[in-house]
Amino acid sequence: MFRKITLMTCSLLLIANSLAWGQQKPLVEKYLLTGKFSQGEQDLKAHLEKHPKDDQTRLGLGTLQFMQALDHLSKSWYRYGINSNTRNAILPFFRLPVPNNPNPEQIEYESVRQVFKNMIKDLEQADQTLAKIESKDVKLPLHLFEIHFDINGDGKKNKAEDLNAFLDELFDLKQIPPRCRPTTVIAFDYADVIWLRGYTHVLRSMLEFALAYDAEALWDVSAYRIFPNVKFKYEFMKEEFEELKREQNISLFDQNTLLDILASFHNLNFKLKEPERVIRIHQHLKKTVELSREMWSALAEETDNDREWIPNARQTTLVSPFRPNGQTLAAWQDILDETEAILDGQKLLPFWRGEAKDRGFNVKRFLTEPKDFDLILFIHGTGALPHVERGDVTSIEKWSQFQEAFGGDLFSFAIWFN
Repeated sequence: MFRKITLMTCSLLLIANSLAWGQQKPLVEKYLLTGKFSQGEQDLKAHLEKHPKDDQTRLGLGTLQFMQALDHLSKSWYRYGINSNTRNAILPFFRLPVPNNPNPEQIEYESVRQVFKNMIKDLEQADQTLAKIESKDVKLPLHLFEIHFDINGDGKKNKAEDLNAFLDELFDLKQIPPRCRPTTVIAFDYADVIWLRGYTHVLRSMLEFALAYDAEALWDVSAYRIFPNVKFKYEFMKEEFEELKREQNISLFDQNTLLDILASFHNLNFKLKEPERVIRIHQHLKKTVELSREMWSALAEETDNDREWIPNARQTTLVSPFRPNGQTLAAWQDILDETEAILDGQKLLPFWRGEAKDRGFNVKRFLTEPKDFDLILFIHGTGALPHVERGDVTSIEKWSQFQEAFGGDLFSFAIWFN
């Protein structure tokens, strides 16, 4: 029965895509499907110089530049041989499905910082391109799941290096059976332009946080768990690591690993290295809220139902597990208002120590008056005190209501719709 349903779903998707694909394929697609991002960027820029009003190509260029940011990141991790066990990492930048590299280059702390700096520049470039799109009728149909990253540089088409593998790693895509994805076309529109711009700001805010503080002491005692060819600061750790590799017995429960974990906790104390980056986090988050409002406004004006990536309440989507309705849209607008009030310092986050109901943590001051950051003491409460004050505290009950409005899955909704 399940196989019949799957075949029927694939057939319907194929028919719909075939009927809709009457127009000429967008210029960008051949570069995306072959992983030739640099050549594509060069050619699309040359095209736009001759045809500056071609917003479909401009959307294609911005999309390519966003994908190129992922491509550069993946290639960097491949070059340094990132371990596959990082796929459960909290930061999405370490969760990409990168092939194994049998001969990785040596990596040090500054190498990772440079990788993050490069990605910020790539995302900035994509955002600048997308911001120039003026036509609200712009449409870019793409075989999204077939976008290819030649991560190991062998020039071969490998399914493990397609965007499909990346999306499977980061999201739950049960809506589209794997066998249907090669023929599935998503028609990206103006609302998706704003959505993608929002994501460039979300990702840049995370990267700025990683670069704002000096985490080299943490790196020195933990990096070998992420990369196999680390430039060790401590000779004894290198000796132990080489022995573990020979024995192929790197266990979470051996004595040395437990000692390294203790050292890692001790080094969750970060000196402020580049304070201007923390201030930029605040700017990125404010811009994300602004773009989210613009996106939902653009979605509300859509009257078609054409292979949607992000749908409104009247549309269907091939990908997203969520269908917005009046209740969720109203709740999301309230969330944006509350988030903006928190970012503006008009409301405080509830302080997690003590009994005072009007004592809260000022997020705006934390991001605009940055200081050294000790994660353990921050969680304890004493490390947060420089930014704790009395005032109007956002209600825990209100956020519980927000959570209920999204069926207990507010976090997943926020990931999809930023």
